[in-house]
Amino acid sequence: MHADTTGTDRTRLPGTARVAAIAVVLAIALTTAACSSGSSTTSTTSSGPTATVKPPNLTLAGCNYEINGTVPPGMNSGIQPTYPAFTPNQAADEALGQIKAHGGTALVDGFTIPPGVKLYAGPDSTTAPVATVEQTTSLILAEPVLWTTSSGQQWLATFLACGGQHLYWIDVAQIGKADPNAGTMITNSIDLAKSTTFSPTNHTVTTLPIVIGPDDRFAWKGTEVSFAIARGELQGF
Repeated sequence: MHADTTGTDRTRLPGTARVAAIAVVLAIALTTAACSSGSSTTSTTSSGPTATVKPPNLTLAGCNYEINGTVPPGMNSGIQPTYPAFTPNQAADEALGQIKAHGGTALVDGFTIPPGVKLYAGPDSTTAPVATVEQTTSLILAEPVLWTTSSGQQWLATFLACGGQHLYWIDVAQIGKADPNAGTMITNSIDLAKSTTFSPTNHTVTTLPIVIGPDDRFAWKGTEVSFAIARGELQGF
């Protein structure tokens, strides 16, 4: 699904077609924008400021994000997660504090996270996961936050439609333990995005800098990209 070049599409989601080996599911289109530089590498272990962030200010139809006021025809129906409630852990507090103070990074891209992948309350895989993507379901990510720890561990963070007020965190390295093909393809896509220069005229898979705005929501820094950041939907096969 491509962006509405009028700038009104703030909720683009992956298409509904299943992709072989559960891989990257989007071809990306951007609205005209100017890009400023940013870094995704920060420590999650050092003490620092804390911050909170709210889910995107978007309308849900059931457990689907609306696009320009409607759920697109043919869009798989989002389902209500059965995951237990949780509280963000210290690693999440510190990561968000660093983004609040110094900015962060999000992917202009989308992924299908396969069953068996563990979800955490923050970017710390030494803690117990708060949920696991169940069999017969998959987690659709659109414009996830990309966080890299001081040890080089990469994480994706997203809110979840009908899934509460807190970010879910995914250790990129652990995706391959649930599905080796998906893990390899997502890792390769992230590497490509990090090395790709932003272009407002091409369908570019890339990374762009983000901030936490005055409304306590993620926002693109120095760009006019219309896609809302950190949107996830749980869907059945």
